[in-house]
Amino acid sequence: MGGGGFGYGIIGCGWVAPAHAWGVRALGPAGVRLVAVADQDPDRAERLAQDFDVPHVYADYRDLLSRPDVHAVSICLPDFLHCEATVAAAAASKHVLCEKPLARSVSEADEMMAACERRGVALGLVMNHRYFPDNIRTKRAIREGALGRVLMGSVMHSSALTGDPSGASPWRGRRGLAAGGILTTQAIHFLDLLLWFAGPARAVKAWTDRLVRDGQDYEDTAVLALQLRSGALATLATTNGAPITDDFTGTRLEIHGTEGYVVLEGDRLRLASMRDGYALQEVRQPPVPTGAAEVVFGLGHVYEVMDFVTAVRRGVPPPVPGGDGRHLMAVLTAAYASARGEREVGLEDGPAAYSNLAAGSGDLLIQGGGRGPGE
Repeated sequence: MGGGGFGYGIIGCGWVAPAHAWGVRALGPAGVRLVAVADQDPDRAERLAQDFDVPHVYADYRDLLSRPDVHAVSICLPDFLHCEATVAAAAASKHVLCEKPLARSVSEADEMMAACERRGVALGLVMNHRYFPDNIRTKRAIREGALGRVLMGSVMHSSALTGDPSGASPWRGRRGLAAGGILTTQAIHFLDLLLWFAGPARAVKAWTDRLVRDGQDYEDTAVLALQLRSGALATLATTNGAPITDDFTGTRLEIHGTEGYVVLEGDRLRLASMRDGYALQEVRQPPVPTGAAEVVFGLGHVYEVMDFVTAVRRGVPPPVPGGDGRHLMAVLTAAYASARGEREVGLEDGPAAYSNLAAGSGDLLIQGGGRGPGE
């Protein structure tokens, strides 16, 4: 499918859909066009169609899938519709780029992958954070050996963001409709980066709780400990009970290895490497239409749509394959199982309970100008 025109469709016209539409528009000079959009809310679909000059609008996505001039689709639907829509798209021989999480369960992910494999179509997962320049630099540094053998990684993430700020996503946080809580809505991006940098997981221990958002069925706070297949160890701590809605300023990701470390904090990247002369390289990304810069969450979605379509047309695997989404669901499924089954182990306080903090203010002597240990 390297030559000729390439038709694209978007299923689900909510707040992330314009980012996908901009990705398609950016490929206009290469013969890619947005042929149709579908949403059960006709007003929302019409708005997207008007903004991007889309000629065909449908209330039922199956009507979109029946069009022979649509070769691939973005699925921007709620979690509980990902499997159904992907299987239907595969049956119609459409390539699929699905928003995260890939599915609500590993079995759904397997069904989606099998359906696409049977029809010989690609299944890709949206992981827009992989396209941020500093994350690309980090991936390259690790791949090129700047950190040596990876030993451990960590993510600390906090945000108040729970979904579409307009409140148009009532399915979020609801059992049976959403795949989970913060782990599947926000933290999945940083779990993906952690595993993309350091490799897939072998085992998980987890603790989850609802510390702030009592109205949800799922967790708002979680801590995961992971053993990776390489033998490296990692942790992820996340909450959306924080007061700041910016996912980036409240996130810190670190990877440490035998030859150095990398720290990603907000919009800052720090690398320390024992490799002589190693320096981070600039990341050159393709130009996009001017209006694309206004999309939510930056240009990651735009670049991934461009990458996905390019891969499909060249007949190579998608940049973030469905198998990565399946592995993420396997990790999160194991995390939820661990959180349900773990017993809390109490500790007996001896006569000196952790530096005698109970007996005093807890200040260090050197801080207050008092005697140091052993004096």
